[in-house]
Amino acid sequence: MLFVTGANSGFFNSLLVTLQSFAERMPGRRLLVCDYGLHPAQAEFLRRLGVLLEAPPKLPSRNVFYCKAALLRYLRHSGDASAEDTTAIWLDGDLTFMDVGPRDFEAVVTAMKSAGARIAACREPAGRGLGQMTAAVADAARMAPFADAITAAGVDPALPYFSSGLFVCDSPAFLARWDEMTLAVEHHPLFEQNMFNLALHRDRVACMALDCEEWQAQGYSLDRLELRAAPPGGRAAAFVGAKNIKTLHATSPAPGHLLIAPCRLTVRELELVGTFKLLMAERLRMHQLELLARFVLTHGEALVRLGICTRAASPAEGFHFTTLPGP
Repeated sequence: MLFVTGANSGFFNSLLVTLQSFAERMPGRRLLVCDYGLHPAQAEFLRRLGVLLEAPPKLPSRNVFYCKAALLRYLRHSGDASAEDTTAIWLDGDLTFMDVGPRDFEAVVTAMKSAGARIAACREPAGRGLGQMTAAVADAARMAPFADAITAAGVDPALPYFSSGLFVCDSPAFLARWDEMTLAVEHHPLFEQNMFNLALHRDRVACMALDCEEWQAQGYSLDRLELRAAPPGGRAAAFVGAKNIKTLHATSPAPGHLLIAPCRLTVRELELVGTFKLLMAERLRMHQLELLARFVLTHGEALVRLGICTRAASPAEGFHFTTLPGP
């Protein structure tokens, strides 16, 4: 299994939350990071960690969504592993790992093989089909390219719509088709995820559905989420009712769930400044900041040497977080 995510310079700080939560829950595994337009210092930091996937040559765009659909090109260019023989597990760079471990992913891969599935992905949280998603944005006319593509492909609009925020794939052919279709479609809301779905259904790729709330709780699920404090020697867990939540996804169709702003995090004598994308609810945001503080302490010297962190003018005993005025 090859775990992969991606980031550009603007969301590098939040990526560090993902990296720390992954390291704590998935010991001994690497989370590789596709370079979607990182600053040189950020790329060098990840390179020294041994997790950077360099951008392949002749990418048609450094738009993060085109880059995401080019996952197979990143894997082939990296030489890290044979893209043809690897089960790729894609994880959006704004996921926070909770009570989940390697065995959970191994169980998905085993179930896929048993079912003859080539993809495992989460059903869209509201359970909508392809056709319903064409009206899912405020200005439905903007989704016309997706509606036209559904018709041109001869795909049933009632077929289920899947999230591309977390998925398991052992089909290079599917990844290649996703890349090809994303490049061909006119830019529109959710275009790369829409083409993920169209590639899936047009080619009738066998797909195993995962519970979206369980695997990447987001949106309105965050309102119902209970964060349970870590027991002595353990780590925090998240639940919706009796359901153990494996990751938290910082995405939502509704206002009030996300904090996206310039901020400053001071961790003892170190300071990290820039754009942060975090969960708004204080209990969840504090959990993410604790993860980020541990990452900064672990890698502080390297972060300072590369100019990603600076020495704080006013050190904090633990850590201190504040939003900053916008530009």
